[in-house]
Amino acid sequence: MTAPSERRRVLVVVPAYNEEARLEAPLRSYLAFAHARADLDVRFLVVLNGCRDGTAAVVERVARDAAGLSWMEYAEPIGKGGALLAGFRHHAGVEWIGFVDADGATPAASLFGLLDESAADVVVGRRATAERPFGRRVTSLGFNLAVRLLLGLTTRDTQCGAKFFRSSLMPAILEKVDTCDMAVDVDLLLAARSVGAVVSERPVTWADQPGSKVQIFRTSALMFLSVWRLLCLRRLPPLPGRALLRVGEWAYAGIYGCPRKLPPGSPDRSELR
Repeated sequence: MTAPSERRRVLVVVPAYNEEARLEAPLRSYLAFAHARADLDVRFLVVLNGCRDGTAAVVERVARDAAGLSWMEYAEPIGKGGALLAGFRHHAGVEWIGFVDADGATPAASLFGLLDESAADVVVGRRATAERPFGRRVTSLGFNLAVRLLLGLTTRDTQCGAKFFRSSLMPAILEKVDTCDMAVDVDLLLAARSVGAVVSERPVTWADQPGSKVQIFRTSALMFLSVWRLLCLRRLPPLPGRALLRVGEWAYAGIYGCPRKLPPGSPDRSELR
């Protein structure tokens, strides 16, 4: 039996935007699996990202039945990246902080299996056995190629919604990351590389779930423009970088319908237990 003092303290952030229909079963599965791991002390933090449905009621219902679940709420949408960055601010007191998508595409055993890669500072899930529509596979390969060519990241699957970071790295990472859309994964990995983190990939089981809010071509275009922004800010000299950045941000606002979101401040509703 593992002594309480020897258990690794872990926080898992779950960004949730209108996930009333999909969140409850995965959340219960993650909680049950985590509580059965004698070597882990896991807390979950759901970040409600401008939800307009009953997602908050689902989280409250699950929290009544299981310990180790808290949440925070933003009245307006802040993007997947905004929700993650808000949750990652709560890294104090844990050894590992990670995230998982709300739809349960990564089973609990695969998610927590990432923590067995103890020699790394950042552990990234790689969708080795993935059931994905053809269009999603093609756009994913194209996006990964763009990330490799433009940003020099060698991670084979930057967008897998299952990652863990040593919490000691989080203050330095949070100082560098400001991407609030779905390209936040790339920004996080760039920041981790810049602070000298050892990054490892580990295969995870993955299956696309019904009800995805991803619009393949629109989402892909916005993510590419976010990579373009990171190229301009992180890799190009200041003068051409600023000029090319203005072009990219003009295109982003035209597609998205409003300027790019910035990382959020304090939530509209305090963290609850």
